[in-house]
Amino acid sequence: MRSGLLLTPLEWLWTAIGVILTILGTLTHLSFPAEIPWLGGYSFSLQIGGMLLTACLAGPVAAVYAQIVYLGLGLAGLQVFAQGGGWQYLYQPTFGYLLGFLPGAWICGTIAFRKQDPRPSPSRRGPQGRLSLPAGTASLPQRIPPVGLQDLGSGSLAALALVHLTGIVYLLATQSWDGELLGLIQLYSGYTLPGQMIVASFVSVMALLLRRLLMF
Repeated sequence: MRSGLLLTPLEWLWTAIGVILTILGTLTHLSFPAEIPWLGGYSFSLQIGGMLLTACLAGPVAAVYAQIVYLGLGLAGLQVFAQGGGWQYLYQPTFGYLLGFLPGAWICGTIAFRKQDPRPSPSRRGPQGRLSLPAGTASLPQRIPPVGLQDLGSGSLAALALVHLTGIVYLLATQSWDGELLGLIQLYSGYTLPGQMIVASFVSVMALLLRRLLMF
């Protein structure tokens, strides 16, 4: 059980796995063959997939800590970002999108592990707050339905929205409001979003299979 902000040993393990997945995803790029209409030559990285998969499997706390460690490693000088590393990366237009990984990891992990309240409804309670059940009815615990593909998909899409919202706000706060700003938004949100949606869809399916395999 977590004590305050301290992580459990399992959460520390997932944090380390999340850092590794994010770094590997940053270094991995996929591209469509040139022969494919409309998508020929389009390339994208799996960076955001590492964050989403960690959130779907480990929950919001470990996923956020993994991204904090990832950002710390990059700002400390390790070449783990898409364009290198170091504290100077704060001035890169893409740094806001990396900051967006923090709220993105939280919302995706929260949706992936949301549970319905198993306690009896207040309307089922009698006087003095005692539970009132029909005669002859056994008191059975309510079954919590497992998280499905729709939940994992919606969590991943919500995370994507927060990542891009944070990135655009960072651009608005750090860049001059001219024609170049619109070009940056189009490049880092308009161009990358389709590939990230493909990654999010794949991660949702993979996370569902792994959750069923791990029986949670």
